[in-house]
Amino acid sequence: MKRELFTFLLMLVMVMPTGYYIAGRQVYDAVAATNTDCWGNFDQNTPENFAPLRHEIAITNATDTENITSEIMENISQYWWPGHQSTFIEVPDEDLSLSAWYYVSNASAPWVIFVHGIRGCKAGGSILLPAGMLINSGFNVMTFDMRDHGQSSIEDNRVSAGQKEWRDVIAVHDWLIENEGAKVGQIGLFGTSMGAGAAAITFSLEPRIQSVWLDSGFSDMGLIIEEELAYQGLPTFLSGAGIFAGKIATGEDLVQHSPLLAASGIGDRHMYVVHGKQDPRVMVHHGEKMCELAKENAIEGNIECWIKDSIIRYDVGEGLESDQHVSLMLSDTDEYESRLISFFESSLY
Repeated sequence: MKRELFTFLLMLVMVMPTGYYIAGRQVYDAVAATNTDCWGNFDQNTPENFAPLRHEIAITNATDTENITSEIMENISQYWWPGHQSTFIEVPDEDLSLSAWYYVSNASAPWVIFVHGIRGCKAGGSILLPAGMLINSGFNVMTFDMRDHGQSSIEDNRVSAGQKEWRDVIAVHDWLIENEGAKVGQIGLFGTSMGAGAAAITFSLEPRIQSVWLDSGFSDMGLIIEEELAYQGLPTFLSGAGIFAGKIATGEDLVQHSPLLAASGIGDRHMYVVHGKQDPRVMVHHGEKMCELAKENAIEGNIECWIKDSIIRYDVGEGLESDQHVSLMLSDTDEYESRLISFFESSLY
């Protein structure tokens, strides 16, 4: 199927300029398409009872696991939230509302906003798990579905890799200040994958946000589009056509805001970069580049990086499979928890 699509796209490009646009639109639709059911997470996960899912099956049900901290699978309930509240948050000047879950540990404690990845949602294990870690340490947490995801408003069933979603993060940030008494300077961001890219863009555009944790995020917009095409088995030379088609079809400029601006404009704020070396989804050079630039611009001690080998293997009924994307919280759970808590304690209190 992919070979036929490649041939079709190549033929379209040869019929310029209309073919260039049509080919680009095919690429744009493939890369930007969303998935509102969140890969089954809403069917199985709630804040009070969740587990990381792979192939829409909880890893706690895996018959065989390797390189996964045994305690996380045996005692996942220690990270279940003790309760939660639900709300919808309006995005200013847009006809959009965002579905959110949150937990207040202490009205005077700092807040951390969790930003999920592409085709993910607030019910994802990679969001609920670290949120549970912070709740256990007395933080207040907020998870939410970005536009075109989960139970939030559907704008166009497309993602823009943070180019629009940063406005969702700001809306959540301001809602916490207005409705929960959160204090400016005591609100941090946590993002995974595309959510890390969106969090980085938000951090670069909103100086009120004091700290950001970036797990397996991308740093270079143009490059991640090429790599996403390669990951999906599509020709990478059409990345420019995809960007062009996005501008024409939806008015979106997929390379307008660069996550790297978070590193160059960090100032006296705080950043933590986390990335597994074997990550095939968002390659480790993105984390390395973000870390290197942040260290050049940050006050000494305000930027930390944790880049190391991380592979999890599991069998959920289809044979032993591996995963290396957003995997450090599972392969090195205790250390992940310790680093996460220490970072937000030092940057938000």
